[in-house]
Amino acid sequence: MKKLIALLCALALASSLCVPALAAGPKFQKVNDYTPGQFSDIAADAWCADNVKTAFEYGIMGGKTAVYFDANGSLTVAQTIVMACRLHSQYHGKTMALAEGVTPWYQSYLDYAKQNGIVCDFDSYDVSIDRASFAVILNSALPASALPEINDVEADAIPDVKTGDWHGKAVYHLYRAGVLTGSDKKGSFAPNSSISRGAAAAIIGRMVDSALRKTFTLEKAPFEPVPMNQLANLKSIQKKCTNVELQAAYDVALEIVTPLAKKSEKEQLQGIAKALRALFDQGMTYSTDTPHYNDPYGYFVLHTASCAGCTRATGLCLNILGITYEHVNENQWGHQWCRVYVDGEYWICDAYGLYCGAEPAPYQHPYL
Repeated sequence: MKKLIALLCALALASSLCVPALAAGPKFQKVNDYTPGQFSDIAADAWCADNVKTAFEYGIMGGKTAVYFDANGSLTVAQTIVMACRLHSQYHGKTMALAEGVTPWYQSYLDYAKQNGIVCDFDSYDVSIDRASFAVILNSALPASALPEINDVEADAIPDVKTGDWHGKAVYHLYRAGVLTGSDKKGSFAPNSSISRGAAAAIIGRMVDSALRKTFTLEKAPFEPVPMNQLANLKSIQKKCTNVELQAAYDVALEIVTPLAKKSEKEQLQGIAKALRALFDQGMTYSTDTPHYNDPYGYFVLHTASCAGCTRATGLCLNILGITYEHVNENQWGHQWCRVYVDGEYWICDAYGLYCGAEPAPYQHPYL
């Protein structure tokens, strides 16, 4: 898990979570009385007012002080784990044993998290937390049955979160459960940005009270191919092609990848490998000396290419879909292929080598 930054002091950590200990009981129980206007920065019509009220009443969050919530303030990893533990203990009717005078102040919560399967493996706890980590921790606090899906969110429909990302499963679950809704009309999540206390209260409020959850429809945006001049591996792909020649190859590749645009990345790799292999089987000439034998123009237009040409043709297809890759053995007299990191593992995409699948070992091809 990535290393977090921006240190906060322990005193601020403790004061920002100053709420009474939770009482044991089934599911969620109110433990505090909320008086409208008790937090000076939370007006009755504030966007997060109902969620702040819920988070406070159920003892998951408190104010920075007795009269100030600090809706725009940030949170730390430790504070997030504390909130996750409170959610878990309330839902399961457990009482947490909170030791006094321990260092760090959140050690009892950390122990509880480790004992109850709450994600808590971080390099540092006294640092600001990003939205991705917040979602992963909070999602691990409750069973899936507590957050049933009420929204239809297609795989990879969230613009800045892929289902295969390390935080993807948690984020998509919370979107589908109506706990997360996105930060703009497209449904963007902004996984690497910080999360405010107001936004955290909104998430917690919806986790505790199903009436606060949001229904919406988030469909995957129409396919927008990466323009030729913005391809991630452009310099390698183009090789000695002119712009006109590369455009001709790009047009063929675009026809291949467009039907694959809404599929998962693994399905996209498999579809590309299958389509390029079909082109070879339809009459491709293998060559290491004809013009453009090692670029996508040779493969897609002239129909003559070496494994280098096949690799760059494959890479062109991948880049149009927004997938980056590594050209293995580039510019060497040895077999070449595309190496792609997808869903937490490296895959080989190799139409010439008759293989598209997981890499058996780093840079090892199963058939060569």
